[in-house]
Amino acid sequence: MPNRSPHGGISFSRVFGAFVGIVFLVFNLWSFRQNYLLKHSGVVIQGVVIRTNVVRHRGGMAYNVDYGFDVANKHYDGTGQTTASAYLKLRPGGPIEIRYVSSDPSISETADMSHNDVSLLLIGLLGIPVSLFILGVNFRREHLPTQYVQALDVDPVEETALIELPNGISGIAYTMYPVSDMKRARRFYEEELGLRVAQNFEDRWVEYHLWDNCFAITTLMSEALKPSVEAGGRIAFEVHDVDAFVSQLRKKGVPIKTEPFSTPACRMAVLMDPEGNAFILHQRFH
Repeated sequence: MPNRSPHGGISFSRVFGAFVGIVFLVFNLWSFRQNYLLKHSGVVIQGVVIRTNVVRHRGGMAYNVDYGFDVANKHYDGTGQTTASAYLKLRPGGPIEIRYVSSDPSISETADMSHNDVSLLLIGLLGIPVSLFILGVNFRREHLPTQYVQALDVDPVEETALIELPNGISGIAYTMYPVSDMKRARRFYEEELGLRVAQNFEDRWVEYHLWDNCFAITTLMSEALKPSVEAGGRIAFEVHDVDAFVSQLRKKGVPIKTEPFSTPACRMAVLMDPEGNAFILHQRFH
């Protein structure tokens, strides 16, 4: 389904993206048609120079010419570019060779400066495919993950309003190592391993964000969990509601090592698996 705003409407970014894609596609199709007709059905005729001008840019200089020509007792005007050598010979009122499309004389170019082959290649291989890609990105339908669709018992094709996800583990909140000397530990992880600090809470809990995960070192666990080869680290699972999830697991007989508690940034609880490993349930405050 298309991206939706918090109120259920299609997001502005999708509408704007689709508009850009449509404009880009129409422009490329129009350019492709013009260059195709000039290449395959262009007719050379003599026109008259109206004015000339030179435009300087980083890539060099562009030699422009405005011209007019008559076909079947009708007058047409056009603008094109020419080579430097041809430009020096042009004078207002003087002759210039023009290529035009007999079925539509409004499509024309200077005869000595044709970009038809290059233009057709670029538009065909880049312009039109990119336009279609932009449209596809903005018109594609998005679906809820299968596990959420099954849990909510909804039709995956049906467009729904905002849905509250079921309470369960949604990802890894962080992994953590206990340290006894924060300065020494930070020097190792930051200078030797090259990690950058994302959050620092009084130099007692320091976080390093790695892509979409968080690695933390802390002195807060120094009494309960000593740093050692055997001790290893701790993992925290992100959940929607710590208290409700702990209540569910308590009924299933899962040992609770530390009851739910709050910090300024989150709510956590510590539980045990059947092998005696402690793990953390974590709920971010938004």
